[in-house]
Order: sequence, then structure tokens, then C-alpha cells
Amino acid sequence: MLPALQSKIMDDGQLTKHRGYIAIKAQALMGRYFQLPQDELVKRDILLGWMDCLQDYTRDEIDTACRQYLIEYPRTRPHEGLIVQMLLKNRKRIVDAAPKIQIEAPPRKNPDAEARKRLSEELLGGIKRM
Repeated sequence: MLPALQSKIMDDGQLTKHRGYIAIKAQALMGRYFQLPQDELVKRDILLGWMDCLQDYTRDEIDTACRQYLIEYPRTRPHEGLIVQMLLKNRKRIVDAAPKIQIEAPPRKNPDAEARKRLSEELLGGIKRM
């Protein structure tokens, strides 16, 4: 079962802390790669993009995706879209691995052939009279 969207189940205080965690994680991840000095407003906008994209995922999911990213793409500087792709790929694996639930067909109201025949004759007889 997939976790609920974090922005839907957290109160404002929890969501603010979660978004702060995402900002720290994003800075730590991007800090491993070369980057030109940036204006504070640009840096803030980049971090807001990370927080907006990742806020619905759990801390564990984000940590796992970031670790995977570093292993799979060690030479490419990450951005939030690439991490979201990792998150979605991981969630797809969870869904694919989960046992499939078989839904039983609802029982027929009149499984008896004779009863169905009588019912159809009654219904068709009513149509012919009209």
C-alpha cells in the first residue's frame, strides 16, 4: 500500500518542518556537485521548487530516492524532477510487487435457467400487450 500524500495528512506545522527537511536534503544533494555562486533569491526559488515537488512523499521515500540517485547518476547534478522520477519508479515497484486482489463476481439473482425463462416470458408478455 502506498503512503498517503503528506500534504493531505500533515497539519501546517508538520508540513512546514517536512518542507524544511526537503530544502536541507536538496541543498546537501546539490552541494555534492559543482555549482556557480547564485543570488539568494534564485537559490530560494530553486529550493521552493524542490519543496513543492517533493512535499507529498515521505521522508523515507525521499531519502531512498536521493541515495539511489547518487548511485545511478553520480555525474549528473540532480534537480527535483529527476528525484520525482525515482520516487515514482520506486512506488511503481511497490504496486507491482503487491499481491493482486481478486474480486469475486456478484452472484446472479436468478442462476436457475427455468426461473430466468419464466421471468423473460413475463417481461416480454407485458411488452406485447402494449
